[in-house]
Amino acid sequence: MKFIHTADWHLGNTFHGHSRTDEHQHFLQWLLQTLQERQPDALLVTGDVFDTPNPSAEAENLFFDFLHHATEAVEGLQIVVVAGNHDSGGRLDAPDALLKERGVYVRGLVRRTDSGAPDYDEHILPLSTRTDPEARIVVFALPFLRSNDYAAGTSMQEALRAYIDNMYKQLRKSAFKGLPVVVCAHFYAQGAEVNEVEHSERLVVGGQDLVEADVVSRGASYVALGHIHKAQQVDDVTWYAGSVLPMSFAEKFYQHGVNEVEISDEGDASVSQIPYAPLRTLISIPGRGAALAGEVLDALATLPKRKKDDDGSDWPYLEIRVRETQPEPGLLRDVTAALQDRAVRFCRMVREREVQPADKVQARNLQELQSITPDDLLRRVFRSRYGEELPDEMATRFQQASEAAAE
Repeated sequence: MKFIHTADWHLGNTFHGHSRTDEHQHFLQWLLQTLQERQPDALLVTGDVFDTPNPSAEAENLFFDFLHHATEAVEGLQIVVVAGNHDSGGRLDAPDALLKERGVYVRGLVRRTDSGAPDYDEHILPLSTRTDPEARIVVFALPFLRSNDYAAGTSMQEALRAYIDNMYKQLRKSAFKGLPVVVCAHFYAQGAEVNEVEHSERLVVGGQDLVEADVVSRGASYVALGHIHKAQQVDDVTWYAGSVLPMSFAEKFYQHGVNEVEISDEGDASVSQIPYAPLRTLISIPGRGAALAGEVLDALATLPKRKKDDDGSDWPYLEIRVRETQPEPGLLRDVTAALQDRAVRFCRMVREREVQPADKVQARNLQELQSITPDDLLRRVFRSRYGEELPDEMATRFQQASEAAAE
């Protein structure tokens, strides 16, 4: 049996104020083409379908249009979707009755019995191949667990362990016992690599959301995870597909794509990544570290110019990192002017400086303290922090601001 594993689409995301709708359209079209070429039996989407719990109508249209076209283009394709921490589970579940008629199984919330207990059977999904109705694997479809999904005082790890244990108990009572198990879930697995500089996964400070991978991987042929944006293998059977687009500039070197997985009748999994190149890239000036203002402006002058009929759809996102030896109040204005005719989407400018503690103002008495003017104080602080005298331009601006404030 063959399936495709993908996660963390974040439909509706905006990147530093820029809409990503065309980027997501590009990815979904690529995924649709991949499904047509590879002809898998199933598609597993492990959370963060949307970027927010209340996605726009445009983002929802992207999702439902894709489900429609995918199930039309690949006859017999089954799709399993579980909610992530960014998703509204209830919103994902709402059209379940309609979607399952097309072979789409959504688990946004933990299903419950009439007594309120978790209905584990509802999260055990037998899947078949496209050409044979006999079940070949069993999918444990678990949405992101929230605090109301488990008892107070219980950790995420303890809760996941309890859910998995109970699902195995139910499986052993069913007609599908003995089939290979694939787990679909959304959490932060211990040992997974995250970007320490600027991670965008909304991880809990202190690692309280960390879960040992073998809590869900024991006994499974493949564990399909979402949540961490870097595609990677965590243990022998546990994989993150990674986000389909970079979600921060710290992720600009990530490899994006989907996992193609084949499960043998004996339960052995063969995994390979199908790489995907997003519509837009991310670039930083300079490539690493930070540069002085003059160096930044020189680099901007080398960027490609906008073409007359270019719609800008593939213009890269740009960040600038400036190392300041002194304040550069006019730099943003100069950068904006330099980028007017350049084929990039400007996102942000990060200013880096080494700031030393300012000298304390020493005064023997109140009269002496009162004699220190604001201009004197500014010059002392500037000299202390930057090791240079206050530039005339800044002195003039400060004088103008002081006079305006006194009016």
